[in-house]
Amino acid sequence: MKFYVLRSSGNKKIIGHYPQVKTVQHNCHVWDEPKFIGKINFEKVDFEPITSNAILYDSSKTTDLINVSSIGFHLKLLISGELKKIIEKYTKEKCQFFQAPIILKKKLISDYFLVHPYKFDFKYVDFEKTSFVLKKRKTEGGTYEENIHISNYEDFQKILSSKKEYGYTQFHIDRIKLKPNIKEDFIILRHVRGGIKYIVSEKLKTEIEDSGCTGIEFMPIEMKLTEWLQGGEREKIYDKA
Repeated sequence: MKFYVLRSSGNKKIIGHYPQVKTVQHNCHVWDEPKFIGKINFEKVDFEPITSNAILYDSSKTTDLINVSSIGFHLKLLISGELKKIIEKYTKEKCQFFQAPIILKKKLISDYFLVHPYKFDFKYVDFEKTSFVLKKRKTEGGTYEENIHISNYEDFQKILSSKKEYGYTQFHIDRIKLKPNIKEDFIILRHVRGGIKYIVSEKLKTEIEDSGCTGIEFMPIEMKLTEWLQGGEREKIYDKA
């Protein structure tokens, strides 16, 4: 089965204005409030966290996936209620959904939600065929990347917990290879280039597309982002951004 990384659209014809989000309205003191969603680090919670509101440019469109690069949204998806209805059928106790209304032209649109992940699917990673990178500092300044081979999840965890021993500033999965015959349709991985990836099967991709959800692009899981953006593959499907 083919798998794809969920990405927000950068096409102005689809999203109206690039970027869609002008600023963010916080509803608490983000540094001092323990219930602020940005304070919750990949763990399941039994309370309703405090979320923030993305304020869109007036010319932005209310797509079903909206990219927000701000505290409170980092490494999370901001999705419409329609997209939530589709993907939550496939999440199987790996993420929670918290209401996070958006604001467009001073009007509050309540049917938007943050996807808050707390369980990750490393059991589906083919470690032998996946590539990993350590980012290290040069003695003369700057950084460089060093490829490293990892055979299994245990070795992966060992490197994550041994930053000083391995002498890296960042460690992440560079190119993902999944195991064959995966039965799940929604997969979440962290410690990847970019921080986190939300991955859907061909089946779920088709369901999302057939629903008419907008603002979404599907990058093949085997590709690096640079290949997708610079190699011309994205433009063949989604036109120029």
